[in-house]
Amino acid sequence: MKILIVDDEFINRSLLSNMLFNAGYKDCVEAKDGEEAMELFKQHKPDLVLLDVVMPGLSGYDVAPQIRALTHGPYLPILFITALEDKDSLVQCLEVGGNDFVTKPFDKHILTAKIRAHLKIRALSLHVEQQNQTLRLFNQRVAREHAIVEHIFSHAIVNSSDVLSHFDYCLNPAETFNGDLFLCEASPSGGIYFIVGDFTGHGLASAIGALPVTRAFQELTQQGVSVSEIVAELNTILLQFLPNDMFMAAVVGEINARGNRVNVWQGGMPSIFIPSSNNTSFRQLPSRHMALGILEDHELNTDYDSIQLDAGEQLIIYSDGLIERTNANNDMLLEEGFANLVKSELQETGGVSTSSLKQRVETFAANDEFEDDVTLVIFTAKPITLTEPSKSAVGLPSVHEVALVAEHLKQPDILQRVLQLAGQCEGVKGVRSIMYTVLSELFNNALEHGILALDSKLKSEENGFHAYYEAREKSLNALETGRIIVRVESVPQESKVLLSVEDSGEGFNWKNASLANSEASYGRGIPLLHALCEKVWFDKGGSKITCLLNTDYAGFA
Repeated sequence: MKILIVDDEFINRSLLSNMLFNAGYKDCVEAKDGEEAMELFKQHKPDLVLLDVVMPGLSGYDVAPQIRALTHGPYLPILFITALEDKDSLVQCLEVGGNDFVTKPFDKHILTAKIRAHLKIRALSLHVEQQNQTLRLFNQRVAREHAIVEHIFSHAIVNSSDVLSHFDYCLNPAETFNGDLFLCEASPSGGIYFIVGDFTGHGLASAIGALPVTRAFQELTQQGVSVSEIVAELNTILLQFLPNDMFMAAVVGEINARGNRVNVWQGGMPSIFIPSSNNTSFRQLPSRHMALGILEDHELNTDYDSIQLDAGEQLIIYSDGLIERTNANNDMLLEEGFANLVKSELQETGGVSTSSLKQRVETFAANDEFEDDVTLVIFTAKPITLTEPSKSAVGLPSVHEVALVAEHLKQPDILQRVLQLAGQCEGVKGVRSIMYTVLSELFNNALEHGILALDSKLKSEENGFHAYYEAREKSLNALETGRIIVRVESVPQESKVLLSVEDSGEGFNWKNASLANSEASYGRGIPLLHALCEKVWFDKGGSKITCLLNTDYAGFA
C-alpha cells in the first residue's frame, strides 16, 4: 500500500513516516506543500493520503477537492492532519472531501488503527470495482452474443408476407427470445403448410430449437410432402437435437388451395377451436398425440385429422401461455374459459380476431404481464391466393415398382419406405401430400383385406378398433405367404401420376364399399380415393386398384 504524506513541517513528515514504517507501511511518499502534493499524487497514485490542513500556498482545504477531482473508481481515503480543535474546522475537513482526521500530537495506535480501517475499506472497494468491471465485460459479451443470435433468428426464421397475409396472428415472447414458433410456407399444390410450436420453457434456451425445426420445415414443404412426413422428420430432428428434458408441443397443418380443408396433426397443444355462433356447432379438436421430441420414431403416431371448413369459418390455434393466465382469485382461464371468451366475442361481433381475444384474456387476468410465451393464430376459410412459382424444366417420366413379400410386409417401417420411394419421382411435388394419403389407403387396404382377410365390420363393435388391430398384429406375425406390388408412374409432361397397388388376395366387392355409410366407423377408404383422385378403377376382382392423380389439380379435396 502506498501512502502520500503532505505537511509543510519536516519534523511532522519524518515522524509520520517512521510511525508508518514501524507499523508495516514502508512505501510512503512525502510532499512539503500543496503544489508538490498534486504532482506526486498524479505520479504515484497512492492508496491513502495524509493531508495537513494549514500550509503555505495551497491549504489542505484546497488540495482535497483537487485530489477528489482526479480520483475515479475505488474509494480513496483522505485523512486530514490538524491541530485545530474547533468543530467548524473539523466539519470543513469532511465537507471538502476528507474521510477522517488525525489530531496533533499524533497517537501512534489511533493513527495506525484509522489507516488500517480505511485501507480495508479501499481494498473492499477495489474488489467491488473489479467485480463490477467483470460484470460489465460479461454484460457486454452477453449483449453482443444476443445481438448475433437475434440477427441469426431474424434471418433464419422468416415467413413470407404473401403467405402470412392469410393468417391473423399474435406472438408475445415472455423474454427477448421466443420459445414459441409460428411458421408458414406455400405448398407446391397451391395451399399453405403451417406449424405452431411451443418448446419447453421460454427464453434463448427454448428458442434455439426453432432453428433446426425451421430449416427442416422449409425444406420439406418445398417438396410438397404430407403432414405425416413432416411430423416424422421433425420428431427425428428434435430427438437428436434437444436434451432429454426438452420437447416441442406442436400443431402441424396443411391447408388446401381452396382454403376449405385442413389436415392437422396435434401433439401436446391445447384444443383447436372451430367456433360458431351457436353451441351446437362450436367444434373443439383436442390433441391426441404426445409432443415432438419425446417418443422414438417407431413409437410415434403420425396420423392426422382432416377438418372441413365452410366459407368464412375460422380455425383458432394457440399455445398454453394464453390460457394459463390467472384472475384475481388465482383461477386459471384454461380451455373452457377461453372457449367461453371466444363464444362471447363471436356473439357480440360475429367474428373473432387475435387482438379482440387477447384483450378479453387481459381483461380476465389479474395482471398485464404474460409469464409464458404466447402464440395465437387464426385462419379464416377462403381460397388461397399466392403468387405462382416460376415453372422449372419439365420433369423426367419415371416408373418405380416394388414387389413386397411376407418378410417385407412384417417390417414396421415398410409403408414409410414405400412412400419415400414414391416421393423420388419427378413431377409429384404438387400432389405428394395427396399421394401419401392415397398410397397409405391403398397399401393398408391391400394388406389388411387382401392379404390378411380382415373384416372392417369388426370396428363397429364395442372396443372394435382395439380388437381389429389386435387381430391385424396377430395375423401379420403369423403371415408366411402373400405379395403386394406397388407401382408409381409419373408422367410430368402430361401432369399425371398413376398409382397402383396389387395384392395376392381374393379381391373384394368395391361397388358396395363405394356406397359405405359416411357415419360408420369403417368403410371410408374407397369414397376417400374417389374424392382425392381424378379417376379410380379396379381390376382382378378388386385385388388391384389404380388411381390417377392430376398434378395441376389445385389442392386436396
